[in-house]
Amino acid sequence: MLSNRFIYCVSLFCGGLFFSGLAAENGGATGGIPVIDTHIHLYDTARKGGVPWPKPSDQVLYRQVLPQNYDQVTKANGITATVIVEASDLVEDNQWVLDITAHNPKHYVGVVGNLPVGTPQFAKHLDRFAKDKRYVGIRLRSFAEGVDGFNDAVWRDLKLLSDKGLTLDVLMANYDLDDVMLIAKRLPKLKILINHLTGLIINGGPAEAAWAKKVEQAATYPNVSCKISGIFQRSNRSPAPKRVSYYAPIFHVVYESFGEDRIIYGSNWPVTDRGGEYGEQLAIINEYFSAKGRGVAEKLFWRNAAKFYGVQVN
Repeated sequence: MLSNRFIYCVSLFCGGLFFSGLAAENGGATGGIPVIDTHIHLYDTARKGGVPWPKPSDQVLYRQVLPQNYDQVTKANGITATVIVEASDLVEDNQWVLDITAHNPKHYVGVVGNLPVGTPQFAKHLDRFAKDKRYVGIRLRSFAEGVDGFNDAVWRDLKLLSDKGLTLDVLMANYDLDDVMLIAKRLPKLKILINHLTGLIINGGPAEAAWAKKVEQAATYPNVSCKISGIFQRSNRSPAPKRVSYYAPIFHVVYESFGEDRIIYGSNWPVTDRGGEYGEQLAIINEYFSAKGRGVAEKLFWRNAAKFYGVQVN
């Protein structure tokens, strides 16, 4: 018999994907449910030439954030696998993040890249990076210089992404839910993932009716999912509130709109450090969604991510 150690072994078939893994000692924050963190950033402020983000003035984030730093977080919080989201607008940084995680592909199972959509070089870049099976898609952060909105070249590149079976994360800082719906309608086979609970500021009060209606409208498109991520950042407070009730009204709207099959967990580490500890944010999210049953929590924390990104976790 095992004492003071909970080993959770699971062999499940999920959307054509095989998952076999071990949870954290004592079950971790999620009570033994495996976790795929679908949203972290890696960068090296000490490298020659520096980094475009974060800025040196950022006293919290401007430091080396490399796999060895994040590995400490995964061990402490029972994170089974991770998808990295590229925050740099330098094309070669797509290869850099693939290279620095190549030593551990069983943990670093996916990379969401950053490429200049709507430019003549997009197709060449996408073909190059997508040769690595861990390159699962790109994130739409902003339009490249010289690209004026959703023009023909942008649609050409987004269709190429869809045709390749790759995914599109959307950072909502420069886009809104109407943009998401525009893409979803025109490219119904493109899997789209809204980042950070649509990017709204969470103030602890009831959800605004106009926002809730937009979320419901976006969720009517079956190719759109929503990432339960970055909640400390979205609280716009430092330290962030640690009460589940502060975030519950927003969780409720997203869950009721997208349902249990189209919600996906992500942390937004190391930006989480602005508001508190990684484990504190994970515990808040787990407390709310685990109350809806183990099945819902399993979908949130790993099943839906595996299906959306097409990653295989061993």
